[in-house]
Amino acid sequence: MSKVFSYIRFSSAKQSAGDSYARQVKAAKAFCDENGLEMADPREYLFFDKGRSAFKGKHLDDTGELARFLSYVEDSTIPPGSYLVVESLDRLSREKVRDALPRFLDLLAKGINVYTSVDKRLYTKDYNELDLIISIISMSRAHEESAVKGGRVSSAWREKQKAARTTGKPLGKLRPLWLDVTPDGYVLNPDKAAVVRRIFDLSTKGHGSRIIAATLNQEGIPAFSAGRKNFSGLWGFSTVRHILDSRTTLGEYQPHIFTDGKRTPDGDPIKDYFPSVVTEDEFYLAQAARTSRKTHSVTKATTNFNVLAGILNCYKCGSAMHLQGQRGRKYYKCSKTTRGLCDAGIISAPRTEQVFKEILTKVDSLSLVQDSSGSLQKSLQIVEGRIASLKARQDDAEASHAEFPSRITAKLLHELEADIGALESERTAIAEQLASDKVMSKHDFFEKLDLVSFEGRVAANNLIKRLGLFIFASKNGRTDETYWVSKNNAIPLPFSAETPNLLFYLMHRGKEIQFEAMYDEYVDLQLTQGDLNEVEAAFAKTESWDSLPPHMLAMWKARHIIK
Repeated sequence: MSKVFSYIRFSSAKQSAGDSYARQVKAAKAFCDENGLEMADPREYLFFDKGRSAFKGKHLDDTGELARFLSYVEDSTIPPGSYLVVESLDRLSREKVRDALPRFLDLLAKGINVYTSVDKRLYTKDYNELDLIISIISMSRAHEESAVKGGRVSSAWREKQKAARTTGKPLGKLRPLWLDVTPDGYVLNPDKAAVVRRIFDLSTKGHGSRIIAATLNQEGIPAFSAGRKNFSGLWGFSTVRHILDSRTTLGEYQPHIFTDGKRTPDGDPIKDYFPSVVTEDEFYLAQAARTSRKTHSVTKATTNFNVLAGILNCYKCGSAMHLQGQRGRKYYKCSKTTRGLCDAGIISAPRTEQVFKEILTKVDSLSLVQDSSGSLQKSLQIVEGRIASLKARQDDAEASHAEFPSRITAKLLHELEADIGALESERTAIAEQLASDKVMSKHDFFEKLDLVSFEGRVAANNLIKRLGLFIFASKNGRTDETYWVSKNNAIPLPFSAETPNLLFYLMHRGKEIQFEAMYDEYVDLQLTQGDLNEVEAAFAKTESWDSLPPHMLAMWKARHIIK
């Protein structure tokens, strides 16, 4: 017995909420009853496209259910003589007749009978000319109705956008979810605005989107879309990420138009169109923190943040070293050792953190403990956030210009390049100011340094990343460990002119840390901080390590131990 297959499609949520689905299912069952036919098992052969436009042909893409039906016809899973029930031909397509008709006729030629329940008309491979004319008229009418409707909607929306740009008139109920609409315009919803500010604050402090979402869920704060599209009421990381990405938080509104089915910006953003929920500084601080996390991704986020995440590498093979072990015996292990690709030994985590503190005293790290330097650091992060934001716009503009070249996008690219150049100059100037902030007293620095709290550890980690430093660790015998600090992520070779990026290295021997400088500026710091006396500092600057016999080199190293 020939089987009946039902294809159901509607393109909007309003149709979903109504009786469109039930009506189309009922019509298919009625056709079976009237003609003594059997309905195919709906658990396997229900073809249902929800929210897909037949006008744009979305139901025919690789993920569409109609495409699945056509593939079953093609490979004979659905045999000739079967019936396809649709409400009307416009459910199959609202595309232009020249696109829709060949597909419809091909379906009939393969022996599939098409029944339209609205007009109770059956189309078969033995169609007559009248049937063909009726189908052409139906398809043409469906396309024209969709085109006219789409044109009206598009025109009305363009008028709203024009009014928004010229008069600041609200777009109606469409708005960011942290705003309410009043007769006078948009206003911040106090409770939701507080949540948005909290999201930006958590991001700036080093928390990723997933952790922020989990935090909000644990605190019982409902998602903005709860009860509508989000029935669970829970926050998802994509929602958090969207809020952090959105410049509507700054009050901007960016009109868009569709060009060849693609949504593209229409003109410049309208500034101060919405009430801003965060300041520009808050927005760009969060962007800088996010950019740092993207550049140096961390696989796991915990309350006790791994202060060396994305920084510590294996000296033997150059791969990242991961923190492992339980409380009381934690260690760093090369990521390749578990796969048998490296035989480097494990490195003690507590000893590594002691070395890390010593490293911080030799780099531009006063911003971690000093308010004045912290202000400069904050300014630098804001500038870096602005650069990251402009570069993202630049990438989008370049992609758009490559596909649709125009004078508008060419002008935009020129302006973006100039703005980025100016900000990069500003970043260099601030970085030079920070470079003058050296640690003079290690005792005072250690007293104020916070490597206990999550925020403190994130700040220290981000500082080393911002300075572009990498640490390579190696095991020497059973207890000794060496840490090489370089401005390059390639394995540094000591005492070689071929590795100018090696700045200094430290050895942890027993309870002592030995420091070796490769440049005079670090020798000066040792002198200032009391690690060397004047004679030792002068010798360190004038002697060439390469010229020393091995026994003298060993003696010299043994002399200046950091207690």
